[in-house]
Amino acid sequence: MLLSEKHKLLRLLIIYVSISLLFLIFRTGQIVEVGRALFLYLLAPNPRIISKLLNETGRIGEDVSRLVSAREENKLLKERLNSLLREREKLQETISENERLKRILDYQEEVPYELVSARVIGWSPSLFSSALLIDKGINQGIKKDAPVVAWQEAGNPLDNGMAVVGRIIESSPDMSKVLLITDSNSELAVMVQRSREKGVIAGTGNRFLLLRYLSPTADLEVGDLIITSGMGRMFPPGLVIGSVEEVLTGVGGLEKRARVVSRLNMNRLEDVQIIIVHSQ
Repeated sequence: MLLSEKHKLLRLLIIYVSISLLFLIFRTGQIVEVGRALFLYLLAPNPRIISKLLNETGRIGEDVSRLVSAREENKLLKERLNSLLREREKLQETISENERLKRILDYQEEVPYELVSARVIGWSPSLFSSALLIDKGINQGIKKDAPVVAWQEAGNPLDNGMAVVGRIIESSPDMSKVLLITDSNSELAVMVQRSREKGVIAGTGNRFLLLRYLSPTADLEVGDLIITSGMGRMFPPGLVIGSVEEVLTGVGGLEKRARVVSRLNMNRLEDVQIIIVHSQ
């Protein structure tokens, strides 16, 4: 008798687990109805057990339904949150760009030349030239040797402002190539802002520039700002190049040199301004 009761309990347990799994997998439809009918048939001799187990499986079904609904709601909320985050990023980018363009317009009102904005659309494929491509050309009034500058946003407000990128070396109807001042073929007349010492800045093919042709007794210190001198009539005077990182002695002591760091990070340029000097 005891063995028969154990078998009965084992059968009930197996049936309960099976039906519960069916309810977990199939919440609605004919499969659930078949399972419920089989369940009633097998346990018909004990109505109280049937009632209790049916109530329990019904509760489990409701819990599963609520769980599925909560997961679906969470998925929708996550998608909405991601969408809002993307919109915020776009808004912040637009605000930042508008502020930068406003500063450029304010700068243009202070200088006697016109600035034409252009987007950087690529880099020159040459391995021996540091040049970038912009989306403005002859049709927009861009000519060879026109100076190119860009607005610098730095952590230190004192480092913010326009700085020299390079000059136009080729132009097509709607595109131009800009030779960067960091290119080893680039040279530019400059001076030390503090002491007004004159020299030439030359590219080295990397982020450092070489200040040359200063007199051996030139007043030059680490941290001095190097700007365009206006000599050569290609670049207007007063445009920032960079700052002195190290003072060097030339070969034979006949000149003083310096290693200069460009104010701009050329690899991060997204847009530039071309200086158009109108003839008087």
